[in-house]
Amino acid sequence: MTVKVGIAGYGSWGKRHFESWKKVSNVEIVGAYDPAYQGEFFFKSLRELIRSSEALDVVVPAQSLAEVGTEAIEAGRHILLEKPVATNIEEAKRLASLARDNPKCLSMVGFIERFNPVFEKLHSIFKEIGKPLTIFCQRSGAPTLVARQTGVLKDLAIHDIDLLRWMLGEPKSASVRSSQSFHFGELELSFEETQALVISDCCSGPKIRRWVATFNDKTLFAYFEANRWRLFENGEEVPVVWIPPLERELRYFADCLERRTSPSPTINDAVRALEIIDQAR
Repeated sequence: MTVKVGIAGYGSWGKRHFESWKKVSNVEIVGAYDPAYQGEFFFKSLRELIRSSEALDVVVPAQSLAEVGTEAIEAGRHILLEKPVATNIEEAKRLASLARDNPKCLSMVGFIERFNPVFEKLHSIFKEIGKPLTIFCQRSGAPTLVARQTGVLKDLAIHDIDLLRWMLGEPKSASVRSSQSFHFGELELSFEETQALVISDCCSGPKIRRWVATFNDKTLFAYFEANRWRLFENGEEVPVVWIPPLERELRYFADCLERRTSPSPTINDAVRALEIIDQAR
C-alpha cells in the first residue's frame, strides 16, 4: 500500500525531509505547502495540501506547529509533527487531547534521536548491564530560528530530555542550574539510579553534540563528527552500523501507517518533555 504524504513547510529541515522521503518506497509525496514557494510541486494553500494527502509531515516554524497539526487531525489526516509540537504547554496539551479523541488519525512526534543507531545501542546497553551513575549531554551550535522562537531548552535540550526519559524512565526531579535568555540553558535531572546534566547553547558557531555515561567500571562516550555519531567504551570504538536517523524515522512512520499501528514517540511524549522544562524553571 502506498501512502500519500504532503509536506507542510519547506525550509531547510523541510527540504531534508523531502530528500529522505524519496528513499522510502511505500509513500507518494503529493507535494508541499510553504507560502515562500510557488511552482508545480507546491500547493496554493495548506487546506488544498491536506485535502490531497493521507498523512501530513509538519515541518513549519515552531509557533505554527500546533495550529497546522490541529488542522490536519481535524481533517482526519495522520501527522508526523516536528518537536517541540508547540511553543507552550497549554497548546501541546490541547493537541494531545485532540489526538486522543481521534485515534484513527495516527500521530507521531519527530524526536529523531530515538532513531539514531548510536542511541539505540546505548539504550540496549543500559537494558543489558543496568543504568549508569551519571550522564552528561551537550548540544551547542549557531543560533537557530526555533531557538529564537522557543528558547534553547525547547529547541535543543528537549532531544536529550526525551532520550533520558526513553532510556531511564521519568525523572524524580528536574532543575535549571543556569539559564541566559533564549541562548543558554543548563538542566539537572535526577532519576532512580542516574544523575543527568543537560547543557544546550546556541551562542557558539561549531556544532557540538556529545553524551558521556559513567559506570563504576566503564565510561561510554558518544559524539557527533562528520555527519554521524560514534560510540566509544573506555576509549575503544563500539561498532555501530550507521544509517541516517531521519531516513529511519520516516520509514518507520510510513510502516506504521501501512500496518495501522500506533507510532512512537507520541504527542504525549512531547507534552511530558515540555512539562519537565517548565517545572524545572
